[in-house]
Amino acid sequence: MADIPRTALERVLARASELQTTTPDGAESISEERLLDIAREVGLDLAHVRQAIGEERARLPMADVESGLLLEALGPASATVQRTVPGTPDEILGQLDAWMPRMESLATRRRTGDRQSWEPRHDPVGNFLRASFGVGGRRFDLVRVEQVVASVTAIDATRSVIRFDAETGGMRRTQRNQAVVLMAFLGLLWAVAAVPTVLLVGDGVAMGILAGITAFVGGAAFLSWRTMRRAYRNAVDRIHLRLEQLLDDLEHDRLKEPPNLLQKVVTQITAR
Repeated sequence: MADIPRTALERVLARASELQTTTPDGAESISEERLLDIAREVGLDLAHVRQAIGEERARLPMADVESGLLLEALGPASATVQRTVPGTPDEILGQLDAWMPRMESLATRRRTGDRQSWEPRHDPVGNFLRASFGVGGRRFDLVRVEQVVASVTAIDATRSVIRFDAETGGMRRTQRNQAVVLMAFLGLLWAVAAVPTVLLVGDGVAMGILAGITAFVGGAAFLSWRTMRRAYRNAVDRIHLRLEQLLDDLEHDRLKEPPNLLQKVVTQITAR
């Protein structure tokens, strides 16, 4: 089958859209068989179309997240990665279900069909891992998320598309709340320093002192905000990287027999 030039891609997609809109009864959806027929008619590689269908089905409709100026300025409320890996949905989810509790300190939350979610453990060990930067050189970045959802869709008998969605909205709200409290404290500090200055010092000197206080408090607020935003974005980047590493391990079949790393961590904690 001849390749389609990139210059013809727009015409191909327009033709596929036209064919879809002319389906009987003006249907709002289209069957996979009909979509493959359209792809075949316009000359698309069916293997690529099946993979695109699998990727679309793996997409998780995320719940509405809280929005706001400070929240949006901090960064995204989720981290998402997706890849085609070898294995069936049952095989992949089985490997992850054995891996997550032992290597990531995540407990199974729910499984529905080919979609499974995990959440951080709510016990002393889980709390310790959330509060620490790591144990024995091993970071536990995923324990800071609200949940990690794996959606797996089969492409054929040997390959599947897997998508990880990690929700970080709770961590983002916490960072926003800490920023608000800090800004309120700095505002109170400014008022405590500025009011006596205006009342007790002469007008000319007071304006200079007040400008210095304002510059100091404003600079502290700006630097604190930048530090908090950088810390949150770095945490999301680490979560994203960890999910990519999980995809690497799935792609290269390295999750078959996870070591009981969590038990080693517990031993280290109790031995202190």
